[in-house]
Amino acid sequence: MFGFVTTAPNLLSDQSKTRYRGWYCGLCKSLGRNCGQSCRILLAYDMVFPAMLISSVFKMPEVCQNNRCIVHPFKPHTEIFTAASRYSAEMNVMLSYYKMLDDWQDDKNPAALAAARVYRGKCSALSQKYPRQCNATAQCLRELSELERGGESNPDMPANCFGQLMGEIFVMNDDGSELVHDLRKFGHAFGRFIYIMDAATDLHTDLKRERYNPLVSVPSSQITELLQIMGGEITRIFDRLPVTCDRDIMKNILCAGIWGKYEVKRQGGKRKGKINGEKSI
Repeated sequence: MFGFVTTAPNLLSDQSKTRYRGWYCGLCKSLGRNCGQSCRILLAYDMVFPAMLISSVFKMPEVCQNNRCIVHPFKPHTEIFTAASRYSAEMNVMLSYYKMLDDWQDDKNPAALAAARVYRGKCSALSQKYPRQCNATAQCLRELSELERGGESNPDMPANCFGQLMGEIFVMNDDGSELVHDLRKFGHAFGRFIYIMDAATDLHTDLKRERYNPLVSVPSSQITELLQIMGGEITRIFDRLPVTCDRDIMKNILCAGIWGKYEVKRQGGKRKGKINGEKSI
């Protein structure tokens, strides 16, 4: 269910591209510093968005550095850090771990099981640090798995499960404030959209392989319209948030970037303009 939350680079200014790369590199460096160097292989650009959003709405102070790394050994590049960078890196590890377990349960992929065992200890430590987020993730994924195994035909049911999970991920610290309420609401709508977008992208393949897909009973002519309605809802909630920095990048992601994978599937082509170095969980 990851791999959708990226930019449409051809619609960004050079300055915004540099900022986005800075957030991405900062997330990578945060993974190494705070979770262990082995976790940098889990780096997913999907988690750049919560780092940017949480940092912006709470006006977190940034640390910007120019460094070289293994991927960029010759030319220094910008790295942007805030407290939300570390948080997003740790959520990246947690979600990657559960993705590995999901791959094992769905496909009996032994490589996924072996990888999950490698990161089990790190996820256990994160569950002590972030019990709300980790408990919500485990519970929602259990419920989601049950719905999928039961062949739930109402797409709202599994979408709401994933929405609840993402609602907790977008809340770094729950102080009960109105802002936290709005962030959770945004995360819920965002998660619902991503779940349905993932289902729409995989529909043809799932039908061919006789795998569960919540959109089987939805007329194909209505799927794009459904996604447009859901996409409009997340942008409306986003517009009510006090985003003070990198608004153009986040709007680019919400209005164009998250549609990229779906549009490629629909058109049967290849996406162009991807920022070098991006990858997904």
